[in-house]
Parts: sequence; structure tokens; C-alpha cells
Amino acid sequence: MIIDFHTHCFNDALAPKAMANLSKNSLYPPHYDGTLRGLRERMAEAGISHSCILNIATNAHQTPKVNDWAISLVGESDVIPFGSVHPDSDWRGELARLAAAGVKGVKFHPDYQGFFADDARMFPIYETALQYGFILIFHCGKDLVLREPLHCGPERFLHVAEAFPGKPVIGAHLGAQGLWDDMFRLLIGKDVYLDTSFGFKFLSQTQIDRILAEHDTDKLLFATDAPWQRQSVEVAEMRQFVRDTIVSEKIFYGNAARLLGLS
Repeated sequence: MIIDFHTHCFNDALAPKAMANLSKNSLYPPHYDGTLRGLRERMAEAGISHSCILNIATNAHQTPKVNDWAISLVGESDVIPFGSVHPDSDWRGELARLAAAGVKGVKFHPDYQGFFADDARMFPIYETALQYGFILIFHCGKDLVLREPLHCGPERFLHVAEAFPGKPVIGAHLGAQGLWDDMFRLLIGKDVYLDTSFGFKFLSQTQIDRILAEHDTDKLLFATDAPWQRQSVEVAEMRQFVRDTIVSEKIFYGNAARLLGLS
């Protein structure tokens, strides 16, 4: 069993436009067409049992529609939708609606959503979301398209995570996409969850071994950022990177299953 904690797709009507816009300036071509069907084909190819679909509302007006899509996927056997709230939206109402529908988590992309992760105005949103029992996941580090300023580097993410000790607050891209020295200095060994998307593949085996030795492996989550990476390749690489089968089982499935309440 493998859970991919970080994937993206769109409803069939929106997928062509969304993928065209996202692909325009991306350094990495997509490996499926951005639809749920395309994701499922890649999951089957990779032997992935579940994928978390991380949705992002890039403005206030868009937020209800993004969450309508997430809610429509609740109950599917192989995908786990996350909602999104833009800070200028009716975030209290949207969080309540997502919780009532059974959505398990909320994705924040501070670069796309235009806020700094540790801005004081965001903490009431995080606190309310955590009170509902949501998992929170943040895009962290450099974005593959956007330029500076970085809205959620490892230091800002750490400020958020440390404000909610013991809560499921996750830094995507090892909490520090492209900022690996800062990752080791600020995050590795701290009580924080990290996903591996666009992470391990950019590090040496020595660096990966250091992460596995110094960080709590109960708080590492396998993730690909599909469609921007091919899931089958990511699975094969992870098996090479993490040679201890007990640890790899936790990263591939056990840690995520615990967070998501899967048996």
C-alpha cells in the first residue's frame, strides 16, 4: 500500500485551461492531463493505493468552487481531497462547510494566495482549521514558476508549526524546496511533518541518509506533486533512497494512514 500525499487534478471541464496555464512557465512538463482519470491511470501504473488531491483557491471568489470540487470527491475509495481557503474569503463558512462534508485537510499555497505564512492575520484561520480537526499542508520554499519574495520559506513554516505543537501541520517539499541548507539548519530534527515532493530527488544519498538519521521518520510522508512528477518514477526512486524496509513502509503508507485515519 502506498499513499501519495501530494497530487493535483481538476474537474474535466476546468482541466484543459488549468493545465495550459500551469504548464506555460513550468520547468517540468506534466505527466497526465490534469484530470482525475489521468491521475488514476498514473496511480495504477505506480501501484499507489491512495492519492491526496491538494486544491488551491488563488482568490476569494474562487474559493467556494474549489471546495465544491473537493467535496464532490469525498467518499471516493482511492483519492482523498483537501480543501482550500483564501484569507480574503468567507473562510469561517468554508471551513465549516468542508468539515461538515468530511474533508480531511486544507492546502495553503502562500505564494499563489498572496500572504506570508506567519502573518499574524493567518493564525486565527490556522487555529480554527485545526479545531475542526483538519490536516494543514503548506507549499514551502521556492516555487517552480513563481519568483521571490518567498511567502513560506522554512523559517516562516517553522514559526507556524511551532505555534501548534503536536498538530498535523505539514511542510511540503521537505519544508524548503531548493533551500536545502536552511532545511538542515531549521527543520531537520524538529518536531515537524515534511512531505518528500520535489525533495529527495534533488538531494544526494548522503543528505537523504542524514535526514533519515536526524529527523523523526514518523513525520515523513511520501509525496510526488503529480502531475509534475511521474508517480511510478518517484516510487522507484524512493525505494532506492530508503533502504530500510520498516522506515520505507512508514514513509510510503503508515505515517499518512495514521494522519488520515485510514485502517
